[in-house]
Amino acid sequence: MPMRSLWILVPTTLVLAGIIHLLAVLALPGLAPRSAWQRIAALGDANAMVVLPAASPEHQSLPLMAPDVRYAVCRFDITDGPVRLTTQILEDYWVIAFYTPDGQNFYTISGGELKRDKIEIIIATKREAIFEVGATILDDVDDVVVVATPERQGIAMIRAPLAGPSYAARTEAALQRGSCARKRTRPVGEK
Repeated sequence: MPMRSLWILVPTTLVLAGIIHLLAVLALPGLAPRSAWQRIAALGDANAMVVLPAASPEHQSLPLMAPDVRYAVCRFDITDGPVRLTTQILEDYWVIAFYTPDGQNFYTISGGELKRDKIEIIIATKREAIFEVGATILDDVDDVVVVATPERQGIAMIRAPLAGPSYAARTEAALQRGSCARKRTRPVGEK
């Protein structure tokens, strides 16, 4: 093979390999057998808190779950109105993160930012969120966090790292007491 052909063949092969690699990487999420959204949907109904079982080498409800963290998820649907998520926050390093169905994180808050041991979160569209903050229907606005979601459906995930193995039962009990349900709004002025 002449040297000139080799100078054309090598760069062409590298460019073609790069294009194939890029296409394969971009296609993989669509080819995955079950997305996180599908896995969580299989665990229960929308607008319900589900405490995931502890991760082990044999079983993980979601990919890459840490064995020293306990998880609770709420697959929310605000089509019929805002959703209210309530939970205890036992430690500063607990995190509540919100995701769209395709996995884009749009809001995260930690226990350290909250400075309290119980939280109430209202999940709503931007228009509904403005109403919720400005209205008098909330019992105590200081204790409520309003999260404006970019989509009508999504996932709220509570990550509760364990301070040690002896804290597992306490942490799981706190997650079990959490709730996620469609918010009942009262007319302004009703007690």
